Amino acid sequence: MAVNLTSGAISILTTGESKDLKPVLQVTDIRLIRTQNPTGGGGENNGDRYRVQLSDGSFHQQGMLATQRNELVISQQLQKGSIVQLTEFVCNTIRERPIIIIINLNVIMEKCDTIGDPKPFPLKLPGGDTPSMTRPSPPTQSSSNQPPTTVNDTRFSNQAPPPGPVIRPHSNTSLPSYGPPQPPAANNRMPPVQPPPMYANRGPMAKNEAPPRIIPIAALNPYQGRWTIKARVTSKSELRRYNNAKGDGKVFSFDLLDSDGGEIRATCFNTVADTFYNQIEVGKVYYLSKGTLKPAQKAFNHLKNDFEITLDHTSTAQQCFDDDTSIPHQQFHFRLISEVEEMENNTVLDIIGVVTNVNPISSITRKNGMEAQKRTIFLKDMSTRSIELTLWGDFCNKEGQTLQEMSDSGEFPILAVKSARACDFNGKTLTSIVSSQLSINPDFPEAKKLKTWFESVGKNTPSVSMSLNSLSNSTTHPDSFKTISQIKDEKLGTSEKPDYITINATIWHMKLENFYYTACPLMTGERKCSKKVVDNGDGKWKCLKCDKVVDECEYRYILQLEIQDHTGSTWVTAFQEIGEEIMGYSAKDLHDMRYEEQDNDKFTETVRGVLHNEYCFKLKVKEESWGDEQRVKSSVVKVEKIRFSSSTKVRLLEIEKNGFGSGADRTAPSGIGQGQGQGQGGVFPANQVGHCGGVGGGIGVAYGGY
Repeated sequence: MAVNLTSGAISILTTGESKDLKPVLQVTDIRLIRTQNPTGGGGENNGDRYRVQLSDGSFHQQGMLATQRNELVISQQLQKGSIVQLTEFVCNTIRERPIIIIINLNVIMEKCDTIGDPKPFPLKLPGGDTPSMTRPSPPTQSSSNQPPTTVNDTRFSNQAPPPGPVIRPHSNTSLPSYGPPQPPAANNRMPPVQPPPMYANRGPMAKNEAPPRIIPIAALNPYQGRWTIKARVTSKSELRRYNNAKGDGKVFSFDLLDSDGGEIRATCFNTVADTFYNQIEVGKVYYLSKGTLKPAQKAFNHLKNDFEITLDHTSTAQQCFDDDTSIPHQQFHFRLISEVEEMENNTVLDIIGVVTNVNPISSITRKNGMEAQKRTIFLKDMSTRSIELTLWGDFCNKEGQTLQEMSDSGEFPILAVKSARACDFNGKTLTSIVSSQLSINPDFPEAKKLKTWFESVGKNTPSVSMSLNSLSNSTTHPDSFKTISQIKDEKLGTSEKPDYITINATIWHMKLENFYYTACPLMTGERKCSKKVVDNGDGKWKCLKCDKVVDECEYRYILQLEIQDHTGSTWVTAFQEIGEEIMGYSAKDLHDMRYEEQDNDKFTETVRGVLHNEYCFKLKVKEESWGDEQRVKSSVVKVEKIRFSSSTKVRLLEIEKNGFGSGADRTAPSGIGQGQGQGQGGVFPANQVGHCGGVGGGIGVAYGGY
């Protein structure tokens, strides 16, 4: 295959005239540069970089490969002799020598014989001129009477920030605007280059004091002197005080994201932290200049960058008041739940899933004696796996409470988590950490795709839990699993807040006279009204809440179910989504089956198919007022079929834990349910369907007393 290298590319790259160029070059040498990472985290070769020598067939020049493309060298896709096309790059001057920083590239050919006889690109070009990377050349006369653009020309498209306030430690000065380039003199003699106004009255301009270019975060490296990045603050930590061998101090950090997807963390200490803490705001875009690049402490910094910035007294941060929409507000690298199974303990990852269940807040006492709050939620995704996510601290009362309310109302919100930690506790679980960020029903493609999948097939697709404490297994939490008799015995639901409990029980009876209600279909904001509508007498329906009349109403479930376990029975209410889960039909379909089609046989068969089936119910138990009487009402907020294999294991664990030698000692009383029906094909009372026959005492034995 014939390969044509881009003629003169090295000269163009080095002299800074490569604005739209995507040159084809050959790699003539690759060398590994070892850099030490004092933190010891993030992998053995976390700080390694590769020096790459690039050739256009005539000249060659040194380059540095961005660390995120190291895998090309490791996999030997990129090697000595490879033909590549540079798609993203920047040329920096390091120790007065131009270095090409390769951010992204395409490998056209993995191996090829050396093309041409390339020589080192000279610092002095033929004729004695100096490349503009090392010293800007004076402007020359052109047909448009404008000087040529060079890398250091402040009119370049990614120039240093425009005028605006600058955050600078111990300084209230502002960065003035850069002056226009000086036109050439009228005579043939070229005048000396005039410094821009920001250097006026400060003596001669130093060679390294030229306004810096804005460079991508991915191109930052410890060998650079002056640099400026333009990035959005995606998160910001609290100002934390510490004490070590050097004395007392304070520190905070913030994470930055640029339009190329580069991420990096900036950290401020002591007086520098005082300067920047109140100025830096999450979501805002800043021009950040000056600071020291150090190896990232991977034990605490989970961004995809091998470096982090430490700001000092020379650093500046200037807010960009025209919000740059090309810079996203957050960047996720989502992993499937099924992938968590193979991850090592303490791996930090981004995850997205459907929230299928939310547990109430509980408290634990840490080893240091401090009390901590936690809340457990359950996530499911398209890998047909589910996992437990534990929220700690403020997440419990903020996002956790929002998820609880949405779940209680029958919604299945989408949750995206930035920086969750994988744990091996109770199988595979996830937990929030200090740097975690939660986004409920986010507006991006992955969330929309997941929601569409769940609403179409995912809701009814069984999932395999990677955590021992799934809904069916939540009996391992003694404070959440109860029997029916405990609702009354422990006076559940009578406190200020509702109690959420999990019960394994059988559906015994179902009231059929009012299994649905007519609901308002109008939207109020982003949600349907769903309040009851009444027949207007003219074939239309009126919503008293919206005070509007609609042509059609919706039919929504309000099932009244009697459920029973070995300790007793109770009535519970199941609303729309739960009703659909149990019945297998929408409320409208069941209504039409009974009243429009008048197919009583099919209707009765459908109802009978639901009875004498055992489910795992999550109930919300709360005392409510009925006139002058207080009644405890139980509503179903989640239901799923019993998974007998996992359920039996949990029962055996509880038997062992409580010291029971045999489940036979706690058998259910024989004859439960006798007389509730008259056997298969018997006569049922009007508007009620009973369990077909009684239940013997063997149920208690089979489930270890449950």
